[in-house]
Amino acid sequence: MARTGITYEQVATAADALVGQGEKPSIQRIREQLGTGSPNTIHRHLKAWRATQAPAERRAARLPDELTAALAEELERQAAAARAEAESEALEAQHTADELAATGEQLEEQVEELSGQVETLESERDRVTGERDEARSALAEFRERVRELEAQRDDARQQLAEARNRCQTLEEQRNEERQARIEAQREAKQADQARIEAERALAVAETRTEAAQQQAEERAKTLQEERQARQQDAQVHRQALVEQREEYRERLTAVEKQAQEARQTAQEAVQGRTKAETRAEALAARLEALEKPR
Repeated sequence: MARTGITYEQVATAADALVGQGEKPSIQRIREQLGTGSPNTIHRHLKAWRATQAPAERRAARLPDELTAALAEELERQAAAARAEAESEALEAQHTADELAATGEQLEEQVEELSGQVETLESERDRVTGERDEARSALAEFRERVRELEAQRDDARQQLAEARNRCQTLEEQRNEERQARIEAQREAKQADQARIEAERALAVAETRTEAAQQQAEERAKTLQEERQARQQDAQVHRQALVEQREEYRERLTAVEKQAQEARQTAQEAVQGRTKAETRAEALAARLEALEKPR
């Protein structure tokens, strides 16, 4: 922020005080009198103060009128020439001083403005430095967190690989169990098929028995009057039906036994064929050995 400069009243008061002390007002003396102030500002106010001061009257020595007139004329001529030259130099010097004072004031204002900007930039620099330190600290924490997450990711990958291996092992075991279950279901299906066929044959026998029994009952109903006479025949017939049912059951048992014997026979035939092939190979080897010339 730009500083407040000294005022014209301060400079004028200091100049009047110096004149009262019998001293000539100057920029340096006024600055010493005030204890502060820019030389350029003091010069501008001192110039304005001097413009308000009337020149002091001088007492001239009493000379004869002729000499006084001659001297006055010569002095006036020389004074006019000197005054013109002095005024020209003074005006030029004053103009130069004014320009320098104006330039100095502008430079002082620029310096004050730049000082304010420097203070602002220093404050901004301190703030940015603090933010940079905070960012570095946050970055270090972030990198540490990233390392922790990478370690957790590696552990998770290891656990995932182990889990996949366990899943693959369980999948293989499940496939083996599924295959075994399919085999058991197929064997159970074959057993159920055989049981169904046996039950079907038994049902046919029972149906036939029931049909025969129904025919017998109808016949017995028709021949009710002859019931007494044919009761023994009916009993014999029922006995025959029972025997026939037993015969069907025995046939079913025999069929199952024949099927089992057939499976066993087929297995023995396979084993026998293997043995026969082994024996045939041995005989062929012996025959080949016998046929070789000795």
